[in-house]
Amino acid sequence: MEDLISSLLWYKFKSQEEKDEKDEEREIIFEQFVHGVEDFSSQYGSEISISYTAFNIRGPPSNFPDYGDYPQAFVMRTYGTWWDEAPSAQKPYSVKDHDMLSTDYVEVSFEREVHPLEVSIFETYNPGAIVKIWVRSRKSWILLWAGEPEEGGDSPRIFTPPIRKIKEPIRIMRLEFNHSKLTYYTELDAILLKGREPKPDPSRMINLAYTSLPNYKPHVKGRIMSMLISHSHILDSVVALTKPQIKKKVTSEECTLGKFHVLPDETILHILGFLDLKSLCRMAQVNTHIGHLACDPSLYKTLDLKPYWHCADNELLYTLLDRCEHLRKLDLSWCGSHKMMKAGEVGMFIRTRGRDLTHLRMNCCKFIENHLFISIIETCHNLQELCLRAVCGKGELDWARLAELHNLRRVDFYRTDIQTLAMIEIIRWNPGLEHVNVGKVDFYRTDIQTLAMIEIIRWNPGLQHVNVGSCKMIESMDEVATALSLHCPGLVSVDFWKSYSLSGAGLRALARCRGLREVDVGWCINAGGSGDWISHLNLESLQKLFVGALRGVSDRELAPVAERARRLRQIDMLGVRSITQDVCTRILAGCPELQLMDVSFCDQIQEAQVVEWRKKYPSVDIKRSFQSGNLNAGPNAPFLNPSLE
Repeated sequence: MEDLISSLLWYKFKSQEEKDEKDEEREIIFEQFVHGVEDFSSQYGSEISISYTAFNIRGPPSNFPDYGDYPQAFVMRTYGTWWDEAPSAQKPYSVKDHDMLSTDYVEVSFEREVHPLEVSIFETYNPGAIVKIWVRSRKSWILLWAGEPEEGGDSPRIFTPPIRKIKEPIRIMRLEFNHSKLTYYTELDAILLKGREPKPDPSRMINLAYTSLPNYKPHVKGRIMSMLISHSHILDSVVALTKPQIKKKVTSEECTLGKFHVLPDETILHILGFLDLKSLCRMAQVNTHIGHLACDPSLYKTLDLKPYWHCADNELLYTLLDRCEHLRKLDLSWCGSHKMMKAGEVGMFIRTRGRDLTHLRMNCCKFIENHLFISIIETCHNLQELCLRAVCGKGELDWARLAELHNLRRVDFYRTDIQTLAMIEIIRWNPGLEHVNVGKVDFYRTDIQTLAMIEIIRWNPGLQHVNVGSCKMIESMDEVATALSLHCPGLVSVDFWKSYSLSGAGLRALARCRGLREVDVGWCINAGGSGDWISHLNLESLQKLFVGALRGVSDRELAPVAERARRLRQIDMLGVRSITQDVCTRILAGCPELQLMDVSFCDQIQEAQVVEWRKKYPSVDIKRSFQSGNLNAGPNAPFLNPSLE
């Protein structure tokens, strides 16, 4: 009997009316701002400054109710659809799995665990990009709210959407963003969570023994026993749970599908090919025959789990293992948060089904360890695209071994720790590289180092897209740029954003890449001493040029753009202080395909001139950001002197 009591002590034996009355008296409501930033997909600020970074979303508002561009806010790296229209754009592997594509996220934590009642988000510039609010319970992610992106107007707002009521207490929250409706960068100032203090978890009392409650006197124990016995339905439940559970065979007839079952298997497979992953999993449960077809490997040549990051786990990988016999493209971006995926299980999946992979994206994945990293290199010899943005890994990754991959066309190492020599080797051995994003190799926000990057370049001459933005471990970006010019003649796009070791010498070397269509050197401070390298580029093929915050660029250096860049579509001159309205007018007149021009924080450009340009060139979206109600105000101090500490 004591064992029985021990297993039932968590029940509160009192009338429901008394229980509700007491709970109402004890209910405590907390309001709290963000305590910590756990993760984010991108930020406008750098790794060595707090201006425009995710760090700024912590604590109470700094700017609200002021409206404008403030460095104390959290700003992401893109807005609108401009980056999706650029040559380096990364299209989703499977459009059918994206009902509404989220482009960025930020994950935050609060000090107290509460039952959420209300979420208020302080938006101080270009609001309207928030599309989903997730919270993390002790076991899973829960969607509190989802909506469409919207044009939020030109005023600050406190966004407080109606949220789903849940029983689980939470402390972790993730916001997802879609920037498609934004006219310029959105800025977040703070997040306020209002919630109810959780009641003590009764499940923690299950293991308490009846005789181990010293505060209970014998007569009290007796009363508890009497109350337990009086609740016979509880005892019945316990007895039912202890009965042997016998699995019953399903004998129901196969469900009828009308005339659908007379179709040839080839036709059914063709129809199933239009379904997303969730629908295929449902079809697999219809009946044996349809289930067999819904698991056919021909339907799983592309596997995009990014839209399912909130539920993708090790078990899902095991479930999909037999279906992915012919897998070619795999996207695990955003997956694996809070140990939902582990390096060992992902490594097993890669080793089993990764030999034919040509495209692999693992952006913002926190489960990557060096043994998984090596498994990818040793298994996926046919990789043409490798995107590892914001992947720093657990422990040091052997970036130099990426040079063993010789068929790369796109790499993205944004915000990684890849180092100079590794990057140079990658470029050297992949002359077909077209897109290099080290600020699509996409190594954005990773710890890849110089030598490793150079080795990647050396062994992949087909590289076309390279992103090495914000790669703080690359000590000499000039060496990387030179390696690209020597080994990757077909380079299409390169992103050096916030690479402080890049100078004009490295950029002049890129003149050898005659097919270069996209160059982003925004905030590359050492490249801003002089802009004479611009005239060395093959401007006739250039479609996108971002030179934000390069103080040494003047009208003289930009004049060749107006004269030769007839195919130019996007130019960002944000914070280029010395340019005048004369060169801007010449660019507007001389670049007939121009669609975007950003002259925010350009001291010599006045609002009246921008208004006149907008009337004369209505097909060009001309941006001019501001910090306050004074549209002709100069740049703020942090912008003029970006912190490098």
